[in-house]
Amino acid sequence: EQKHPYHALKEKEKEKAKEHRRLLARRTHRKSKTAPSQVKLNAEEGIRAAFYAPYDAASFSSLREYARQIDLLFPDWLHVITADGHLQAEDPQTNKFFDVIGPVVHTVDDKVMPFLKSEDTGMEVFPMVNNFDGKDWIPGIGAFLNDAIARTRFRQQVGAFLASDKYHGLMIDFEEFPKSAQPGYIALLKELSADLHGKGMKLYVSVQSRNEDFDYPTVAASVDGVVIMNYDEHYPGGVPGPIASQDWFVDNLRASLKNVPRDKIICAIGNYGYDWVHKPKTGPKPPDTNVSVQDAWLAARDSEVDVDFDGDALNPHFSFLDEQNLQHDIWFLDAVTALNEMRAAEALGIKTFALWRLGSEDRSLWRVWDVPGDTGAAEKLRDVPPGHDVDMEGQGEILRIEARPANGQRDITVDKVSGLITDQTFSSLPEPYRVARFGSNPRQLAITFDDGPDPDWTPKILDVLKREHAPATFFLIGLQADKFSSITSRVFNEGHEIGNHTFTHPDISNISPTFMKLELNLTERLFASRLGIHTVLFRPPYSVDQEPDTADQVRPLELTQSMGYITVGDKIDPNDWRDNPRRTAEQITSDVMAHLPPCAPNDQRCGNIILLHDGGGDRRESVRALPMIIQGVRARGYQIVPVYHLMGRTRADVMPPIPANERWSARLNWVGFELLDVSQGGIYWLFLIGDLLMTGRLLFIGTFAVFDRLRQRTYGRPGEEASYKPNVAVLIPAYNEEKVIERTVRAALNSNYPNLHVIVIDDGSKDRTLEVARAAFAQQATRGQVVILTKPNSGKAEALNFGLQHLRDEEIFVGIDADTVIAPDAISRLVPHFLNPKVGAVAGNAKVGNRVNLWTRWQALEYITSQNFERRALNTLGAVSVVPGAIGAWRTSAVREVGGYHTDTVAEDADLTMALLRLGYRVEYEDLALAYTEAPTTANGLMRQRFRWSFGILQSVWKHRAVFARKGVLGWIALPNIFIFQILLPLVSPFIDLMFTLGAISYFIQKYFHPESSDPASFQKLVAYFATFLIIDFLASVVAFTLERRGSGAREDIWLLSQVWLQRFAYRQLFSVVLLKTLKRAIEGQR
Repeated sequence: EQKHPYHALKEKEKEKAKEHRRLLARRTHRKSKTAPSQVKLNAEEGIRAAFYAPYDAASFSSLREYARQIDLLFPDWLHVITADGHLQAEDPQTNKFFDVIGPVVHTVDDKVMPFLKSEDTGMEVFPMVNNFDGKDWIPGIGAFLNDAIARTRFRQQVGAFLASDKYHGLMIDFEEFPKSAQPGYIALLKELSADLHGKGMKLYVSVQSRNEDFDYPTVAASVDGVVIMNYDEHYPGGVPGPIASQDWFVDNLRASLKNVPRDKIICAIGNYGYDWVHKPKTGPKPPDTNVSVQDAWLAARDSEVDVDFDGDALNPHFSFLDEQNLQHDIWFLDAVTALNEMRAAEALGIKTFALWRLGSEDRSLWRVWDVPGDTGAAEKLRDVPPGHDVDMEGQGEILRIEARPANGQRDITVDKVSGLITDQTFSSLPEPYRVARFGSNPRQLAITFDDGPDPDWTPKILDVLKREHAPATFFLIGLQADKFSSITSRVFNEGHEIGNHTFTHPDISNISPTFMKLELNLTERLFASRLGIHTVLFRPPYSVDQEPDTADQVRPLELTQSMGYITVGDKIDPNDWRDNPRRTAEQITSDVMAHLPPCAPNDQRCGNIILLHDGGGDRRESVRALPMIIQGVRARGYQIVPVYHLMGRTRADVMPPIPANERWSARLNWVGFELLDVSQGGIYWLFLIGDLLMTGRLLFIGTFAVFDRLRQRTYGRPGEEASYKPNVAVLIPAYNEEKVIERTVRAALNSNYPNLHVIVIDDGSKDRTLEVARAAFAQQATRGQVVILTKPNSGKAEALNFGLQHLRDEEIFVGIDADTVIAPDAISRLVPHFLNPKVGAVAGNAKVGNRVNLWTRWQALEYITSQNFERRALNTLGAVSVVPGAIGAWRTSAVREVGGYHTDTVAEDADLTMALLRLGYRVEYEDLALAYTEAPTTANGLMRQRFRWSFGILQSVWKHRAVFARKGVLGWIALPNIFIFQILLPLVSPFIDLMFTLGAISYFIQKYFHPESSDPASFQKLVAYFATFLIIDFLASVVAFTLERRGSGAREDIWLLSQVWLQRFAYRQLFSVVLLKTLKRAIEGQR
């Protein structure tokens, strides 16, 4: 018997369980992870589809709530309504059709695909193309269907559209076209199928449940799935009756199964209704209308009639007389009819369903949508949630929520034999949000402005209002009001109303209550601190919630109402913000004048409040239109009033002064907003300072470094350099260096300089450093080439001083670290500099020897582009500010003159260098004196080393501060260089990175939430500053590499340069942390 590891099996079971839970969370009716369109229809696994209506806001609310219960989505986006077959879409703002395919593929919906991409639903989208123009089915597409050229053009446009996003195929719904176009229709289906199958896509088609003109078998053979629209038994314009009586529904399915293979059928069920209005005795008959299920329930509630469930049709209906004494007959389909239909369909072997449509349905349907066959499914329909719609009552654009949603209750009777629901009775109907509208007045208008203040347009608008003596209401964005506080004050001081339009202009239906409160409170505190008032007026951003269509849009207003705000809508919206195409002043004015009161009952754009914009984009046409609007409405006899006048209130009611007990907090808030303004302005100053420092570094350091590299170097008189061979001692302080001490000493002994001896100073090592050195160099010690000293541990400075005491007659000593290997000619390169008696020390060229990972390679890069680059430049002035401990030569007499190494800093090398410079000695640099040192290999090790260096250098600068900008090269060159390029610039750099990141995030958030008010020019300026900073930094690195003398390691050095970008954003941030820690320690006065 084969045995398996228990733990492995257990882990496998865990993974299976996790996957199962993920699948359950994703959808409840699916049994596998197979893509929905790849599942065989009506097999064991039932697929669920739904139609999406972009013209109904409730449709998106429903999609968002029930996305995990939908496999295939058929969005009603595309239309063919002309004989040429052009693919078109409807603009929801203007209700006009536009060509989808032009130089680019135009967007037809900006919500569905972004939402689905943000959620792991597994849903597949098949855009629907129909021949409906919003009012009628267009039979004229018959010419297009029979025209092969038009069909080809249509297919090309379909291909371009489907390629524009992650679509999985197409849904065709062509209805009421001539029978003579049937051959062209079939040809198109076959052509589209071939096109889509070649791209791995599917083609579905929607057809009426019975239509003698359709060749159902041929249609089915031409496509991947046939959606049987099993509803509209009775329809508008005909006699009232059931939408889909149960027997009619079942008969249609039986007929469909005779003509369409079962594995291609998708049964579409309805959840909507029709309101048939009887013809009055006199006058024309009002039109019959579509209603959602919630609309039907509201009509039953308002007319105080019961919903009757027809025992034969098994469809709900009711009749009533309206206020004009007209009779209405409403029939509709709900969750009960859906359950009956799904059970009957499953009895015929059909398990794949599509819902017409999202947004109009009885939401209790979703409880049984996946499991219609469950014995307890009917019980799940007793509790009835309200629809996504909102019950709007009254007239006007000032809104008040008067009732919250409440579930309804119904009793259900189930036939024990058939399993069908034979009766339903409501004890209470579902109640949606009830929102009251008020502020209507037949002869008064209010002009309002959103999205300001703007420095270009708001002052011009205020000038027009002042000239025309017209009041207005400005709904200000807090961020803009703070940024342009003087304009905000002018708006208030000139007598206009001010309202809260949030602080950053987010879509309030997509943010949390906490974030919403923050947005409002920040703006409220701004007004209190700048103007000394509160405002009770509120307008939500984006207009979508000013006349809320769905519960999603009302919920945020419920929060604002609880905070004391009054929501102000706007029905007269001329869309002056639109840019594509930009509306002219004449068009804006005409649009306003066309929707003035008194309002027709169905005119949703007629009202008393006009919406214009003073910010968020180019508003020149709005400014030009404003006097035309003011003069035009006054000419028609309208009075222009503030919003508070429509409310029957006073200015003090809507903008009360802050009470006395809030004045101190308002002053504190004023300080906070001032600091915010300073920080925002400081971003550009910070970038400017950074760019100036980097440019200064490149020009100053770069120029002198290039000059140093190119100049001809001579030491002493001709021939003197060859004969100048003074005695030199090499001092090697060592502490716990048993692994490397032998290598370091041997490298020094291998030097080609003749008059040399080595002094090793063991600084009380706890390991075997002393023993290793004595054992390895016993013979050299006997001959006097090597002296090995030991002393109690007291630090590197004391160890070096101890070594100095054991010098013989050496004119020069070279200090190297115990982990450093010097090149054979390094000392020979250093010594000639001392022919000049003014030279007190010479720095060598330290390189990283252990380039084993990113940290060490980045240090190697830094040594070249920073330390060595600066030393080259300062070498021309004899002002090298730090001689490294890794390799440096010193004039013995000069070091003794300043008292040797001092112990009051932790950077003894830097302190000693500055001391020599202070006495007037030159400190130079020899780039050919190479030494290879061991660099820290971890971030922690690197931070510890750099903290010691930076703190020590800061100590040294402070110690010698008396000569800053006063005396010699130390005061005028070395110390300013350290302060500017080793302290100030590293401090500024991370803030430049941070400010750019925050600025970019802020810009993209603004662009996402409110693209018309985002400021591309400011962002481009920010990018330009940052790019300049990076480019100058990179150019400095390139110059540094170009100047570096390279031998066999040339390729490696060049390869290092490619990492400068990565180093810029990672490695240097670490140094900034170190520098901040150093400053903190210095301020605290610690050593």
